[in-house]
Amino acid sequence: MNRRDRRGGTRPLGGLALVLTVAALCGVIFLAFIFGEVGRLAPGPCSWGFGGGRGGGSGEAGELLESPNFGASAAAAEDLRSGVVDERLVSALLELTEEHEICVDAFKEGHYFLPGVKDGPLIPDGYGEAGGLPNTHYHGRAADIRRVDGKPVRGNGADPDVVNVGEVLARIPPGRRPDQTIGPPNWTEALGRSREEGWILDGDQLELHEGHLHLGYRSEGSTSNTR
Repeated sequence: MNRRDRRGGTRPLGGLALVLTVAALCGVIFLAFIFGEVGRLAPGPCSWGFGGGRGGGSGEAGELLESPNFGASAAAAEDLRSGVVDERLVSALLELTEEHEICVDAFKEGHYFLPGVKDGPLIPDGYGEAGGLPNTHYHGRAADIRRVDGKPVRGNGADPDVVNVGEVLARIPPGRRPDQTIGPPNWTEALGRSREEGWILDGDQLELHEGHLHLGYRSEGSTSNTR
């Protein structure tokens, strides 16, 4: 991730200017909160730089944490360290980091569908038509990707880099590929994938995933993919 350090002279702000600046910043934060993704709040900012042996974890989970192209919220990184994330999901994310920089904000801990509604084995009623279905996040079998190559998924569903994430997933053999893949409507349309390949195509779910890519496995040990 490229970061630029801009240096230059500054002048102290006057009292009124300082108050206006603080008010403007608070307004931006408030709008980001209100107009963030419908139905859920991000668990926390993405952190990078788990490498140099500081990532922790073992096997492929440790390898993912060591990847310079992998970022995660504190809760998501801890899920990897503790071993609650499904091995197939870890492998799929590793394949993505070979070509893209990704940020995962939630696996299990810190994830919720509706504000104030604690996650459980089933998706809560009110989260579209999926209410009552098994919650793959609860079992450590799902990941939410918020950023790809430095760009937020929200507003960039048709961006070539974001679309290519779906193309990389499609190249994974059916038995290892996520069978619960959901993203923004224009991302899904650009890829043109089918339910048999693991893509969820229900309109209400696409609208609920305007701001992130959800990769999940419906059950333990096998997938429902047929092609």
